Amino acid sequence: MNSRGIVHRTLYVLACLVGIGICAAAVALLWMDRRVTWDSAYVSARNLASVLAADIGRTLHVYDLSLQGVVERLREPGIASLDPETRHRFLFDRSATAAYLGAIVVLDPDGNILYHSGAIAPPALNFADRDYFQVHRDAADVGLFVSRSYHSRLRGGDESIAISRRISNPDGSFAGVVVGSLRTAYFRDRFAEVSIGPRDAITVFRNDGAVLLRNPYSLADADSEVDVPPDFQQYLIGREGAFVGMLSPDGVNRLYAFDAIDGAPLVIDVALAVDDLLEPWVRRVALIVPVTLALFASVLAQIVLFRREMRWRQAFEAQLALQAHTDGLTGIANRRTFDEALQTEWAAARRDRTPLSLLFLDADHFKRYNDRYGHQEGDVLLKRLALAVKGKARRPRDLAARYGGEEFVVLLPNTSRQRATAIGESIRRAVAEQAILHEDNEGGIVTVSIGVATAIPQNDESAARLVEAADAAVYQAKESGRNRVAAAPA
Repeated sequence: MNSRGIVHRTLYVLACLVGIGICAAAVALLWMDRRVTWDSAYVSARNLASVLAADIGRTLHVYDLSLQGVVERLREPGIASLDPETRHRFLFDRSATAAYLGAIVVLDPDGNILYHSGAIAPPALNFADRDYFQVHRDAADVGLFVSRSYHSRLRGGDESIAISRRISNPDGSFAGVVVGSLRTAYFRDRFAEVSIGPRDAITVFRNDGAVLLRNPYSLADADSEVDVPPDFQQYLIGREGAFVGMLSPDGVNRLYAFDAIDGAPLVIDVALAVDDLLEPWVRRVALIVPVTLALFASVLAQIVLFRREMRWRQAFEAQLALQAHTDGLTGIANRRTFDEALQTEWAAARRDRTPLSLLFLDADHFKRYNDRYGHQEGDVLLKRLALAVKGKARRPRDLAARYGGEEFVVLLPNTSRQRATAIGESIRRAVAEQAILHEDNEGGIVTVSIGVATAIPQNDESAARLVEAADAAVYQAKESGRNRVAAAPA
């Protein structure tokens, strides 16, 4: 490479490095910015879930203390012998009261109302069909149970959830249930106080995956369960964490942050739409990327302008070199290329002591073919013969070339005489199987005669001997009747 080429190559490399550096810096900046944006969103989601979980947990804890107080007082001896008014004050004097809390009710083993915090004479209703009654009836170790949402029979169908505990006899048998109701409006009003995006969601789950409430609220969420993958179920079991995925049927990819509601079998998740979280970052990307691309494009433009003339010259020189080594009619290597390759492979075979084989191919009665069908058809025939020859020179160092006129050669490095003869026979068959019409040839079709020569070069031998031997083998094939392969003596 001359000094000008070195300078050009150096400038080209430096310009590429500058352009790559600009892009790398922009990518690194955007990546760090995205991480900061994402981490901030993750912290916000976790903090919001924790605040809501703590608030709901306090409310449920206060209500649960009232339920536990009722259970404890029911164990007091002589409670049943008290007059109704005294018993009512004794059982419910410390019961929690708030806007969202309903009455506390004591149910007997059959599900009938035994005591009611809002009335000395309780209404004659039965709740044996409720899940909170059935779960305590069937198991003694449930503890605090939060029911699915239902429409209250005591408050004119108001949507509520029940918080309940089991009442057991001294022998451990089922004695009934103490249950309090919490209006689901409590959750909706709490969630309404939180500022979230239009595609964000807040959901309260039970540990079994049942949805108690979701914001935005939908009637379809009531009494539903989420169809979730195992990765999500582990968060319900572990009761905390965060992950990114699509759980809702709307197909929105969200960041889900989970937190447990202490003292209750509930988990709350805050789901923030990923696209909305990253929207500020996307806006910054929309500004930085065009500027970076413009800078990079300007560098590329300088490279292109600087290198364009050199590329044109190189392409022109490459085309000339290709033409110099390619036969203009058939498109395969020409005589000059063959002569150069023969000298190279002859030297390699002499050095490595390996056989070098040569196929010499001649079209039978080609002059008669030209005279009958014309030179244009003769050129077409030569192209078809070239394709047949080239198709058998498959290895990287094999070379198929046009030697001159209707003669072709195939140079086969490191190929034995037997293998070369087999390749020659496959070429002869490939030409004959094309059944190209040649009325002035034996059999009425185009055929070829092929000579094979193989040598392991000695120090004082010339490569011309291999060509002479292959050429002599061609004449032997023609003398023997054409359309055949003849091999020169080893």
